Amino acid sequence: MSPPSPPPLPGRLLRLLTEILFFVAVWWAADRLVHALGWPLPGGVIGLLVVTALLLTGAIAPRRIEAGARWLLGEMLLFFVPPLMALIRHPELLSTMGLKLALAIVVGTLFVMGGVGLVVARVIRMEDRMGTHPVDQEVSR
Repeated sequence: MSPPSPPPLPGRLLRLLTEILFFVAVWWAADRLVHALGWPLPGGVIGLLVVTALLLTGAIAPRRIEAGARWLLGEMLLFFVPPLMALIRHPELLSTMGLKLALAIVVGTLFVMGGVGLVVARVIRMEDRMGTHPVDQEVSR
């Protein structure tokens, strides 16, 4: 039995574009909400919480947004080019102020990564207790 053939290229491109637009729409809506309510959070954080809630509640299946997420992560370097250009135009960012900024970024990143790690570990433990962990389902088949 041969594996199923992938959908035609125009269909895959349309699906990829739709998934990317989903992430853009969630970010935009979350950003508007943050500005409207005056919250001191980036819209992306609220958007991440919304997407996480959609995934955890089953409102959206991970396979429905996987290709768009993979593409966005794969092209993330493009999102870092503008900050690099800012460093070239503003050399003062490489002085003491720049070191303070870099420290804030590193510490912030560590907190975010640690927080995400704790949440993922708790979700995995919760899935294990409930018997809904995907690995458990694969073993039982």
